[in-house]
Amino acid sequence: MIDAHDRDILRTLAGRVREIAEDPIQQRRRELWYRINRLERCRIPVKYHVEEFCWLELLPDTVLETTDGAARAQEKKLRRQIWQWENLNDDWVTEPVVEYDVPVTYPNRVRPRHLKSSDPTGAWQMVPVIETEADLDKVILDDECSVDWQGAARNREWLEEVFDGLLRPVPGGLWLGDSSFDYVCEIRGMANVFADMIERPDWLEELIGRVYRQRIYTVKKLEELHALSLNNSYQECYNGGLSYTDELPAEGFDPEQVRLKDLWGFTTAQAAVSISPEMHERFVTQFDRQFLGLFGLNAIACCETIDRKMHLYRTIPHLRRISVSEFNNFAVAAEEIGTDYIYSVKPTGTHAAFPRWDPDLDRRYLSDMLEVTRGCHVEIINNTISTCRGEPQRVIDWCNIAMELALKCSG
Repeated sequence: MIDAHDRDILRTLAGRVREIAEDPIQQRRRELWYRINRLERCRIPVKYHVEEFCWLELLPDTVLETTDGAARAQEKKLRRQIWQWENLNDDWVTEPVVEYDVPVTYPNRVRPRHLKSSDPTGAWQMVPVIETEADLDKVILDDECSVDWQGAARNREWLEEVFDGLLRPVPGGLWLGDSSFDYVCEIRGMANVFADMIERPDWLEELIGRVYRQRIYTVKKLEELHALSLNNSYQECYNGGLSYTDELPAEGFDPEQVRLKDLWGFTTAQAAVSISPEMHERFVTQFDRQFLGLFGLNAIACCETIDRKMHLYRTIPHLRRISVSEFNNFAVAAEEIGTDYIYSVKPTGTHAAFPRWDPDLDRRYLSDMLEVTRGCHVEIINNTISTCRGEPQRVIDWCNIAMELALKCSG
């Protein structure tokens, strides 16, 4: 339990979130996401996902007023929702809910080893921990997978007590995506993986396959443990838009037993950006088909280039949303995707980090991007601004420009 001081602060913030959630615009935004997730013609949705580093500039921890650790975590989430509503002109939907953690013990794999920068926000270097072919058996450490239901109940109960009558506690979604190829690049070293594709492809395929198979085992075990919760509403569809859909859950749904086929799934292989389509099929896509075949709808990709590998993505079962990063040729990707999937465009975030902010630069960039994607089911998702140079107006301006162009290019 938290003290009265912290409780009062949280309830005041929760009351504001409840007011926001009851604004009529929320229903219009929900319907927008429903429509694009059905592949219907609609106004281009805009979603701005503020990166953690950027939040440090927009809402530093010095604004927090609670003292208890758990209370501060909830306060931070509430203040961020309020800030986003009051400042950003995008299509986020605020629901009157508060999430609690469901503690899970996941199967163990060998941990990547990193050399960290002396700068807290700096890059780190991967240090290979799988160094020889004989290390193959060191990757999977155990298959233990369990849920701490008592811990989940405690997490839920204190939220029920604090937010009673204001926000409804719901279980936070578990990570059900997969990035096995990227993980293998961490433990083996990216240069080694690329060399292995030529020098020992059978061994590398077995290594990646073992990691994928354990991931498949894990999500199936979570289903068996009744640990899954629906992700078909306000949740971010991984790195894309919001997940509102009336196509999930699947037929025969039982609220007491959420199944994988009732959910959105996701995979990414960002480190595979430069490999050939043939290698991508052998070391990534064949495994993606097995994993994503478990889910009802799927999203795929992050920083990968899809403009020359779309024939592979078309083999993915139940695929609905494709991330098209700034590293793609937007026009070629538009021709390849057409109207068969959501074209989830991820524009560059570097302009907002320049020493001098030039809104017209992003206006021209976004305008050109929307021109070549005309006719596709486009959503604009900004996931990549890690700094606004301490100038929140840059973030606000970007959202206004994106929304202005979304309205204009939607006809």
